Amino acid sequence: MSETILAIDLGTIDSCAALYRNGNVEVVPDVNGDKIIPSMVCYKIDTEQFLYGKFARNNSLQYAESTMFESKRLIGLKFHNKQVLRDIKDWNVKIIEDNKSKKPQYVIKVGNEEKKYFPEDVSSMILKYIINYCQVFNSNKKIEKAIITVPAHFNIFQREATIEAGKLAGLKEVTLLNEATAAAIAYADKFKSNEMKILVFDIGGGTFDVSILSVKGNKFKVLSSNGISHLGGEDFNQILLDYIKEEVKKQFKNVDFKNPRILKRFRKEVENKKKELSQINEVNIYIEALKDGEDFTMNITKKKYEELCMEKWKEMVPAVDRAIEIAKINKKDLNYIIFVGGPTRTPKIEEMVKEHFPNIEILKNVNVEEVVAYGAAISKKEKLIIEDTISKSFGIAIGNKEFSEIIPMGTNLPTTGDSKPYARTYTLEKGANTTQKIKVYEGTSKKAEENECLGEFNVNLEEDEKKITIKMKLDYNSILYVNAVVEGKKKTEEIKMTPKNY
Repeated sequence: MSETILAIDLGTIDSCAALYRNGNVEVVPDVNGDKIIPSMVCYKIDTEQFLYGKFARNNSLQYAESTMFESKRLIGLKFHNKQVLRDIKDWNVKIIEDNKSKKPQYVIKVGNEEKKYFPEDVSSMILKYIINYCQVFNSNKKIEKAIITVPAHFNIFQREATIEAGKLAGLKEVTLLNEATAAAIAYADKFKSNEMKILVFDIGGGTFDVSILSVKGNKFKVLSSNGISHLGGEDFNQILLDYIKEEVKKQFKNVDFKNPRILKRFRKEVENKKKELSQINEVNIYIEALKDGEDFTMNITKKKYEELCMEKWKEMVPAVDRAIEIAKINKKDLNYIIFVGGPTRTPKIEEMVKEHFPNIEILKNVNVEEVVAYGAAISKKEKLIIEDTISKSFGIAIGNKEFSEIIPMGTNLPTTGDSKPYARTYTLEKGANTTQKIKVYEGTSKKAEENECLGEFNVNLEEDEKKITIKMKLDYNSILYVNAVVEGKKKTEEIKMTPKNY
């Protein structure tokens, strides 16, 4: 009997799981029969229990201050990251900075005390819930290995934190797979003949990713990955919500949108009506008894919604073109485009893609919300060869100098320091300090400060030692390892920097 493979698409807003067993892929429903489950955890104070998925969402209005959500937006980032601060400003749940790690923490009341949870703790709760119902579906057989998909643009902190979440959930082995690669694998049977160039167009709840792959037979090679870390369905919801708020102000005075009950009611209405605008030309926004017993109502057309979001949607075009440029191909070389994520059902987005890529077939017959989990589940089937790449460069800055690239964007994973070392030797200026501070960065900018600083360490030099060689390697999960070798007349000093040192 073949091995059972669990794959989890751990999403910002929703998640999905699939099992590969006995030669078939099955997208697994939870106890409600839902295959797409909200990535939420709610502590229900009156019954003193944690709720997950749809149960959590159904109770999130009543227990807004004890509902933890969108942990994927925070995972692996520091509290003062601009993205984090922007996200949490309108959240009802309390988010604080952990003094030691500087990471964000959710603070909720559990019983008679406040408890704190890191984003990876919340992700692990969601993963554990998923693993449990998948085990029940799998005849109660224990599952200890899983493939978890992540956005291609995730940095090494975000990837390592995702692995940590998997292990906190009880998994002994976690393999990460880029979401776009998984989506392409879902259509593997279609690409078995000639070599194909595939563009994966992935809009999730919180992120936009685009990847270019070359596929031939059982070999999947990622040519490039690019994306925008804060562009997705929730951003479109927020645009529509902001517009509605302005209309509310015209009809009512002093409506408190910081009130969790009011805000949740509007968010729910916006989410539902946004989906309807994919099917019909006009919808009615209706909030019963908003203030002093009066209802709020307004109409919004599909055209108006498109006008509101168009500036945001246009940001996707340069990201797509940049991915094509990095892949060193032309638009006309593409054979297929794969749609991933619920927002791809928006007619205007599909129209924009067709205008940009005329005469290229769009594949969407595998459910766009299930396709990532489905593809990840078959990623080990039939000995598929997957060559993934990194979407950002890795390098260093010595002192306050510019970013010096060592592993370039587009490099295949894993890198191996033995057969193809990625290394650069730096000759220090005369009079340089005997203690050199080396900062490690990940990013695409030539300016070091515009990239993500992954950490720093010091190298001690004698006065006559002026050369430092920095070697880097990445494992399959994009976790970085750094060697700093000091070359001098008397000695060679070596320092190793693993993820736990960051």
